[in-house]
Amino acid sequence: MKVKKPMLFILVCMISISGCVDSGTVEDEMTILEPSPEAATPFYEFNETDSYKEWSIWPGKGLMMDGTGVHGDYVSIYVSSNALASAEIGGSAMPYETMVVKEGFNADKELTGIYLMYKVEGFDPEHNDWFWAAYSPEGNVRSEGKVGGCISCHEGKKDVDYIFVNA
Repeated sequence: MKVKKPMLFILVCMISISGCVDSGTVEDEMTILEPSPEAATPFYEFNETDSYKEWSIWPGKGLMMDGTGVHGDYVSIYVSSNALASAEIGGSAMPYETMVVKEGFNADKELTGIYLMYKVEGFDPEHNDWFWAAYSPEGNVRSEGKVGGCISCHEGKKDVDYIFVNA
C-alpha cells in the first residue's frame, strides 16, 4: 500500500505538470494551416441549406439518365448556380465553390448514393482543386477528400476540368 501512494502522487504530479507546458508553438502551427473541407459540411450546405434538388439539372441532361454503372444504373446530375454558365458552354473550368451533385440509382430507381465534386481553391491544385465525396442516401460519408478512385476515373477528362458531362 505504501508503494502505491507515492506512485500515484508522482503520476498526478506528472499529469499536472504536462498541462502547464507551453503549447503556443503547436497552436501557431495550427493557425497557419488551411483547414481541409470535411464532407459533412458541403452535404449540409447542398442538402439542407440550399437544396440541390432546386438547382438546375446539368444542361442538356435529364433526370434518371442511363448510368455507366459506376454511380448506378440511372443518374441525375445537378449543378450549383455559380457554375451553370460554365456548364452551359462546356469545356470551361468551373469557378471555385462549384458543386456538382450526382445521384445514383439502382435498376429499381431507388437512390443508392449521392456523389459530390466540390471545387475548393488550394485544396488539390494537381487535380484542379476538386474535393470528392460519396455519401449514402441518408448522408453518411462513405469517402471524401482526394479520393483515388474518383481522381483516376476523372483524370481522363482533366483537359475539361475533370468533368465528363461537359466534354
